[in-house]
This record gives sequence, C-alpha cells and structure tokens, in this order.
Amino acid sequence: TDPDRRIGTINLLAPAERQRVLVEWNTTPDPGADVSGDAVSIPELFARQVQRVPDATAVVFGDRTLTYTELDAASNRLARLLIAEGIGPERIVALALPKSADMIVAILAVLKTGAAYLPIDPHYPTSRKEFMLHDAAPALIITTSHLHTTLNTPTTPILNLDTPTTTQRLATQHTTPVTDHDRLTPLHPHHPAYLIYTSGTTGTPKAVIVPHTGTANLTTTQAHRLTINDHSRILQQASPSFDATVMELLMSLTTGATLVVPEHTPLAGEELEQAITTHKITHALIPPTVLSTLRPTHTPHLHTLIVGGEACPANLITEWSATKRMVNAYGPTESTICATMSPPLSSTDTSHPPIGRPIQGTNAYVLDRHLQPVPV
Repeated sequence: TDPDRRIGTINLLAPAERQRVLVEWNTTPDPGADVSGDAVSIPELFARQVQRVPDATAVVFGDRTLTYTELDAASNRLARLLIAEGIGPERIVALALPKSADMIVAILAVLKTGAAYLPIDPHYPTSRKEFMLHDAAPALIITTSHLHTTLNTPTTPILNLDTPTTTQRLATQHTTPVTDHDRLTPLHPHHPAYLIYTSGTTGTPKAVIVPHTGTANLTTTQAHRLTINDHSRILQQASPSFDATVMELLMSLTTGATLVVPEHTPLAGEELEQAITTHKITHALIPPTVLSTLRPTHTPHLHTLIVGGEACPANLITEWSATKRMVNAYGPTESTICATMSPPLSSTDTSHPPIGRPIQGTNAYVLDRHLQPVPV
C-alpha cells in the first residue's frame, strides 16, 4: 500500500503496548511521594530542613560538626560576602577546595547567591584544573592560601577562605536568610546551579551546566525509594568534580539527614570500611570498582547501597544484595545526575542488572536508530 515508505517508520507496537512503554511506564509517581512537580531551588529545599530540624546534625567532618542552623548561618555569611563581590545568578564561582565542612558551606553559599558553582578537585592534574578554569572563565575562585599556589589563574579574582582579612569580613556579615531582596537579581529554578565537566574519556572534557529544576524530583525520589530520614547518615565518597557528590549532598541536606565527609580521601578497601563503621554510615553511593575492595560483613551499619557510574558485575550483586538494600542508579550528567533507579537488586538480577524505572518527573524511552520506540 505504500512501497516508498521507510521500513524504520513502520510502527511495530500494538496500541496497548505503545501506551505501556510511552505513558504507563513513565507517568506513574512513586507511591507516597510528593507529586506536586514544582521546580524549587536547592537553597529553598535546604531552607525547609533548617526550619524543620534546626538542631539536627547536618555535616560531620572529623571533630567538627555543624547543625542545620549552624550550616545555614555560616553559608549565609559567605553568601552575603560573595554578593558584595558581585556574585549572583548566571555567574560561575569555582570552588578549589578539598572535601571538608568548608566545601559544603561554600557550595551552599554560592547557591544562595543564585550563582552556579564549579567544583575543582585539588587532586586533579594541574593541566586538567587549568583547562576547566580557562574554559569556564569563572567570575571568582574560592580556595585556600595553600591551594592558591597550585592554580595558574593570574587574571581571575580569588577569595582565600583562611586569610585573616576574609575571616574578619565574614564575621561582620549577617546570618539571616538570603532572599531575592539581597541578591543582585532574583533566583529562578531555571538558573544554573552547578557546572560539571565530564570525565573526558572520549576526548576533551565537556562542560555541562545543570539548573535547579530537576533537583526537587530527584530528592523526592531518593527520600522515598532509599528510605532516607532524619536518622540517616550519608557518606560523601565521590570526588568533588564528579556529579555523584551533588547527589550525596542532595540525599542528605534536603532530607534532614547527616552528611559525613571523611577527612582522608580518596578512600577504598579497609580505610573506607573503617570510615563507614566509625561514622555509622547508613547510605552510600559507591562505584562498583571501589565496592569490589570492600566486604559486606565489615560494614554493619550500612543498609542502603547505591551503585552507579559503571556496569555492576554479577558477583558484586550476589555478594552485597544478600544483606543490603542495593539499588542500581543510572543517568547522564545532563539529566540532573540520576534518571532511573532500580528496585532493590537480588541474585536473580545478576545476568542483566536493571537500571530501573524513571525517577519522578522524568521520562525514559528505549528507541531504535530511527528514534522509534521498540517493543518490550
């Protein structure tokens, strides 16, 4: 009836199957989840927890702990200082800081100004750091006096957090919440929140700018599917320059949980086991390569394990899913870190570990090379 029609445009799906893969598998919300769908900025999500659990522990770093109220106050001071330096929405601030409580304060401060933050892992090669800073052209770099000397950025303004001048300026700033009245321009959820560079395994690293819009859906899905609550303790395992660290931050500071930042990084093997045990970590996002260096019996408090970043081998699923809730998360950086999450894995999933269903507010389609949906 149509001899000139391209084979790839022929619909192979019966109407009921097409409805299933395009609609039913994409629009079913998580049971019990908040399905408002409103786009909310990360500072607003954090502010809700400050109001709800002000005295709960927000961050642990060595002997230093910060409650939600204390973290809010510290980040408000730094945010006001940054606004005075001309930082606001649609500007980029590079954070060349090690994993620490100060790094968390700086992230929140930049977000509260409305600007986007660019994490720079101090352990990265000099050439990589120089490339990111040159390519992104940030309006400001926040770092320390020691790390300042490792950055070849003669024309970019730098704020060293540990100098007496900065300490004195911070002490004079108000700790009250930062609002649109304080910002240079109002913060909108569509404004950029952070800038992440891809690994560069296929060539020059590419920058991905991610807005606030997807974070509310992600945090809602995480809290529900991973059973995160006020008593949860989240490990910050990822490199600051990997977007998994954003997921760890959102898992904790937008749910009322505690974010635990290890003093010594990177961690693997017995050192990581010790950190998980010492800090009574309940939730951790660990790539399979690192997970292979750990033993389930040596992480007694860990009950929820999220794997991602690479395919998970069958032996790890068999080993870990027997005693832990083990979830496989998948998503490109462009899709606000995570696009799909599996249900808890078991030994029956070892042949083809599923990446699961879309998170709230996200659709996922399996298409052929003609971009047509394929049969189940």
